[in-house]
Amino acid sequence: MHEANSINDLYDILDRLTDGVDWNDFYARRAMPAPFLVHSTLPDKAVTQFVRTHGIKSAVEFGCGEGRNAIFLARNGVDVLALDSSQVAVENARSAAQNTGENLAAHLGFIAADCLAFDYKDRTFDLALDSGLFHHLAPHRRLQYRDLLGKVLNPGGFFVLLCFAANAGGADEADDLGFYLHRNTGVAFTEQRIRDFFCADFQIVSIERCAQSVTDDYIDIPFLFSCIMQKK
Repeated sequence: MHEANSINDLYDILDRLTDGVDWNDFYARRAMPAPFLVHSTLPDKAVTQFVRTHGIKSAVEFGCGEGRNAIFLARNGVDVLALDSSQVAVENARSAAQNTGENLAAHLGFIAADCLAFDYKDRTFDLALDSGLFHHLAPHRRLQYRDLLGKVLNPGGFFVLLCFAANAGGADEADDLGFYLHRNTGVAFTEQRIRDFFCADFQIVSIERCAQSVTDDYIDIPFLFSCIMQKK
């Protein structure tokens, strides 16, 4: 029997209405030629540009995958807490950091954990980074995620989000009811929907469509939005 006697009980029940993704299997089998797997050592262009224009000292990355963005931040002197729910991805990320031949341990920590359940111990950051997690969250978990951002970001801190853009080929749009009815595992967002969801807590600095680009220094994935927001 499933009874909702608390908000967490309700969230657990709603989780059962979504299929989710087995991320350990995803990273272990590598059956999908996703750009972030094919170019697993390259950071996102949006992240490289942000670091060049903002003097941040600390960052948390939600859904760090195999560490490409977190490693880039650490190599640029940023203290990074990088979280991913996949133990396989985190182990690959730790190996990738070691393979740089640089001593990044003082700046970089990879942890296999659900970012929504992790104990941050009142630690706060100048930057929260998300390249590909938000668009996989169920609607009730997105609300929890937005609250988490407010807690872990310093006053005036930044949120850099890369997520599926509507009508760009990465994923289909779905309203929140449709997410549950069709058991979606990922959805695309319009620019207006992103603004509506985050505008109460964040100043929207920019929302731009990414373009197809791969260089020696970064990757830009064309079916994503690149969003920069600043905590009010």
